[in-house]
Amino acid sequence: MAKGIKFGTDGWRSIIADDFTFDNVELVTKAICGHLFGSGQGKKGLFIGYDNRFLSEDFAQRAAETIAREGINVFLASVSVPTPLTAFMVKYLQLDGALMFTASHNPPRYNGIKFIPYYAGPADQEITQSIEDNLSRLLSRQEPEQLRPPLAEIKKVSDFSSYIDQIMGLIDADLISEAKPRVAIDTMYGSGSMIFPQLINEKLGLAAPVINNWRDPLFGGKLPDPNQDNLGQLYQIIQQEHLDLGLALDGDADRFGAIDAKGKYISPNNVICIILYYLARENRFKNGDMVVRTVATTHLVDKICKDFQLEVKETPVGFKYIGQAMVEGNVLIGGEESGGLSIKGHIPEKDGLLANLLLLEIQSYINIKGLGPYLSDYLGEIYARYGTFYNTRLDLNIPEDKKAKVMDFFRSLRDTSIGKGTVTEINSADGIKLLMDKHDSWLLIRPSGTEPLIRCYIETTDQHNFNLIKNFVEQNINNLIK
Repeated sequence: MAKGIKFGTDGWRSIIADDFTFDNVELVTKAICGHLFGSGQGKKGLFIGYDNRFLSEDFAQRAAETIAREGINVFLASVSVPTPLTAFMVKYLQLDGALMFTASHNPPRYNGIKFIPYYAGPADQEITQSIEDNLSRLLSRQEPEQLRPPLAEIKKVSDFSSYIDQIMGLIDADLISEAKPRVAIDTMYGSGSMIFPQLINEKLGLAAPVINNWRDPLFGGKLPDPNQDNLGQLYQIIQQEHLDLGLALDGDADRFGAIDAKGKYISPNNVICIILYYLARENRFKNGDMVVRTVATTHLVDKICKDFQLEVKETPVGFKYIGQAMVEGNVLIGGEESGGLSIKGHIPEKDGLLANLLLLEIQSYINIKGLGPYLSDYLGEIYARYGTFYNTRLDLNIPEDKKAKVMDFFRSLRDTSIGKGTVTEINSADGIKLLMDKHDSWLLIRPSGTEPLIRCYIETTDQHNFNLIKNFVEQNINNLIK
């Protein structure tokens, strides 16, 4: 395989003009077409969406021309659109799949291609492997010569009202209109810059202040990631305008960010639990529904599910696994700690716009019911019922030749005391997850497949124990890599 063309957990991402070139985009696009032909697809067509990154629309146009030369009809977005909208169009137009040109929340110099199959969710490992195999054949010139089919049609698509209707149908718009919560939104110069204000201000009539809602391929000099460090400007507006809530999106609008009027950042782990608790308390589920979370996501989910007699399914890290569960069963909500969420009745793909609108609905519920003015108060109610869960993710730089040594060390810790508890179970389904017998404590060690680092996730319901576990991890890893 050519240097630089390497598929990760969610497609291929690389540096523009280094590996992410027009020639390589054409190769990957041909490999995707080859997968479709090999699986008996290609007659229904493909949708192509793209974000606000440098040259995204030009890469999308080159891909559209390549697909059309392969004899597959193309539905090409006429403007920048979110990844979840692109996934929805596959379902709405009943297509064979979609290509989304985005590097999500990565630095501005990156771009990427995400293939979304016919079921409107992330490509599974089998599909990804098929595309990689086709790419290898193309690169080694082992692809057999074939007669070129007639040029297929490239149709520009500008009407996305079907997605708006879908989103509006999943929330209680009447409740929001009644409460009229005071909200500000930050679209972080991304592909949600047009549609999110349209949903908030035109459809819901909230007259919300909107910031960073124009195209800037450099994203204002920051990562287009709605994490706590990047929401300072949003919080200033909340304080100046005396608002209830601030909502943000990442570069392709599949991830969410929230900060309340207290200045409290609501982490993705807590957003998942707030929405789950709200849906469960309001009886928005049926017998047989389940909740799906990744191995790195908070176990507060499990506590809530036990209370409401909902089954919990744990998957490896990556929304593609949650998406598969949503395709196969009745999933009330699926979420991952990195900021991915979707609910029953929607596409099996993470959707930051939907997550934010659900938070807006919950804020409206809080306002009307007089449950306290802040979203963090509602989280406090959850903590009062189930305990306070302290969690974090550490990204630790580890030389490649030391990764195996670190993993072997943590794999050997069965029955070892860590902090206030003892390791009672080791789960190796994705990384090494150590479960302990006190304070709902666990830690997960996962090596990055693309960078010289190991990610460590820690959770416990005891703050002192949290610090003890964190110190244990950092001290032992430092000793192991000396």
